[in-house]
Amino acid sequence: MGETQSKAAHSSRSSHRGRRRGRSREKDKYLAFFDAEYTCYMDSDRGFDRRHSSEVISVGLVITDRHFNVAATYYSPIRPHYNPRLTGYCKSLTGLTQREIDEAPDYEQVFTRMTEIFQDYPVREILVWGNDHKTLEDDAMRNHRSISKRHRKIINQVSDLTRRLTSRVFGTGTTVSLADMKYICDMDHYTAHNAFEDAMDLYQVTKCCMQDTYNKEKAKKLFDYIHDRNTYHQYRRFKYPDKKIDIISDKKLKKISQDYIGILKATYGGSDQKVPPEILAICDDVRSLAAMGSVDLPKLDE
Repeated sequence: MGETQSKAAHSSRSSHRGRRRGRSREKDKYLAFFDAEYTCYMDSDRGFDRRHSSEVISVGLVITDRHFNVAATYYSPIRPHYNPRLTGYCKSLTGLTQREIDEAPDYEQVFTRMTEIFQDYPVREILVWGNDHKTLEDDAMRNHRSISKRHRKIINQVSDLTRRLTSRVFGTGTTVSLADMKYICDMDHYTAHNAFEDAMDLYQVTKCCMQDTYNKEKAKKLFDYIHDRNTYHQYRRFKYPDKKIDIISDKKLKKISQDYIGILKATYGGSDQKVPPEILAICDDVRSLAAMGSVDLPKLDE
């Protein structure tokens, strides 16, 4: 079937072809927002070649000018070489169907098309949220060793925007999900795991933050959540009990543990009844030792 594109990507690609005949473009005039999805599996999946995991199976690209006007978009699934049959987990996570993958172009064709686009819309960096640069590099080394220099150049241009954008919003670089950044931009608080939708979300979040139109109250809530979450994980010591013997059915131990957790929260809770994250970490440690699930992980206040 060749390249598969969303309607939005298809229409903008048509405008892209028309604009190629226009004025020359200065280097670094354009911004590129990129996302990719990869083959994935569960431990129970059989027949998946784990030596060649994390093959790229879709890419999404949004190119804008410096004023954040969309100039071109591109989306395509990619047919993996080593694991052409998607696992059920992968299909559920990404929304891709086996038919889309069976009819998709291969890695070389898709990267050739992106190379052509970047010739017309030159950028210095291809911006992503997270560790796509490392994942793309690992994929190239493990699964596409014969990749050409011009295609490798695309991977070398991939740069994580996370700390730069969070520094602008919070005054310090930090690790936070794109879904949480969507929260402060009053967007739906979830991650699509669709390469084109996630690239578009990254573009919209960046535009919102760079133009200072994000929700300041929500940004404060998110900053407090990040602090509480990081402190909680710093103080956690036990994730599972050392011995899963009779304690799972030991009602007396669970009752004592719950009483102790109640005392901790009552003692250390502030006047607003908010319990410090380090105390919440201890509460969940106690639950773990009593073979109970963790429930006090700090949550973002919607």
